[in-house]
Amino acid sequence: MAAEDWSLSDAQRQETVSRVANNVSAMAFFRGSPIADEAVQAAAAAIEKKAYTVARVEARTTTGTRPHHETLKAYVRKLSALALKVVVSGGEAPSASGGGDGAAAADQLDLSSGGREFLTRESAEELLAPMLAPGSKITSIRFSTKSFGVEAAEVAARAIENVAASLLVADMSDIIAGRPEAEALSALRIISAALGKARLRDLNLSDNALGEKGVRACAAAFSEQEALESIAFQNVGLSVHGCEALDELMPNTASLRRLHLYNNMSGDEGASAIGRLLSRCPAMEDFKMVSSRVAAQGGVALVQGLAAASGLRRLDLHDNAITAEFVPHLAPVLSSQPQLTALILSDTSLGDEGVAAVCAALTAGGDAAPQLQELELALNEITPEGATAVAACVAVKPALRRLNLRENELEDEGAVSIAKALVGLRLLESLDASSNQLKRGGAAALAKACARKPGLALLALDDNEISEAGVEALQDIMRRIGKPEALGSLEDNMPDEEDEGVEDDGIDLDDAAGDDLAAAMGNARIE
Repeated sequence: MAAEDWSLSDAQRQETVSRVANNVSAMAFFRGSPIADEAVQAAAAAIEKKAYTVARVEARTTTGTRPHHETLKAYVRKLSALALKVVVSGGEAPSASGGGDGAAAADQLDLSSGGREFLTRESAEELLAPMLAPGSKITSIRFSTKSFGVEAAEVAARAIENVAASLLVADMSDIIAGRPEAEALSALRIISAALGKARLRDLNLSDNALGEKGVRACAAAFSEQEALESIAFQNVGLSVHGCEALDELMPNTASLRRLHLYNNMSGDEGASAIGRLLSRCPAMEDFKMVSSRVAAQGGVALVQGLAAASGLRRLDLHDNAITAEFVPHLAPVLSSQPQLTALILSDTSLGDEGVAAVCAALTAGGDAAPQLQELELALNEITPEGATAVAACVAVKPALRRLNLRENELEDEGAVSIAKALVGLRLLESLDASSNQLKRGGAAALAKACARKPGLALLALDDNEISEAGVEALQDIMRRIGKPEALGSLEDNMPDEEDEGVEDDGIDLDDAAGDDLAAAMGNARIE
């Protein structure tokens, strides 16, 4: 029997229910907690129904089908696991749909609990019963991890249409896993057509194997929305053609405040299409285009599009090789965004030159400059020279809560520069300087700079070259400033026993920290 045709007859399934019931009764008896026959029969039927649904999911993958014997094993494994749960619970039957209670609140329906399922018409009707009920006023739905074929999608469409007048938020991420392409696209069209009848504020289509065909199949969900504020296409295979389709199919963007794109293969051409879309988004506040193979040309197109917005609060372009070449185009955008609170440019190949230009733009304008709360510049080959620019920037950002400089080349000299700049920042919660060729002196300087920061939750210094004596001194500093639990793991630290520290960093722990550590450890060197 072909894997895609895997099924059991009604007689086989009924026989399985009987055997499961006998096994559950026996196990419960020997456990000393017998279960009534009626409860056992109900639980056995629910167990088989759930296991059968799981097996049908296992029968199909995104790349093909599984052999019959593997699907059968999945069926048996689930039967066994659920039977044990019934015995331990004293007879409580699992939900046949496996969706948990499905609701976080009376006006919300979340199907993501209970694991992945391959929905049938019957199981979809059961899961979506709260939406199908007359007079339902559901405002927020999440269908993630439940795979919809055509029949299940038709049920979903009825449910969505029934609550269209109240529905505002629709999370449709990961809803076609394991479906053949034709079936998946049909299901998307059916569900999207229904979503188009609602006045959505927030739509998430992430983690579906969309590509251009999928984007077009979903178009009815977003193309005519007039009040849409947030949309996400993360991990959907958004190639250049998919990006062009998105630009084409989103004419109404005046209200769009949040656009998240992640782990796609957009490249510079795709970024250019997204740049055109951004140029029509004057209300944009939160833009993310991460791990999308964007280089300098595409980066320029993106920031030129973002110039249309004046209230940008969060910009995330990490894991794109945009290089320092695009920074002259980014700088004027940054300096004109006084509300920017988060800038994430990790792993963008900026180097010292690019980082210095970014930091200069963030400080231009004095009091009108962005008051950052989060700055991430990891994996940018920042040396002590670049660290000077970072220090000058963060020193005038009193609202800074998170600074990520992981996997650069700060060395002790750069770490001391950063440390001095951080001394006066009372709100700092997280500092990551892992993998920066730090020795005892640089690590200690950063630790001392964390004094008088009541919200400090993490100081990450792993994968450096701190001697054993330096680690002990570091732990002592964190203990003396009352934050020993904030010191991250040092499991990957590579001790340098010849580490002699650096000259005095000039950072003393004051009375508020409960100790003058500099005097205790000697004024000539940081220990």
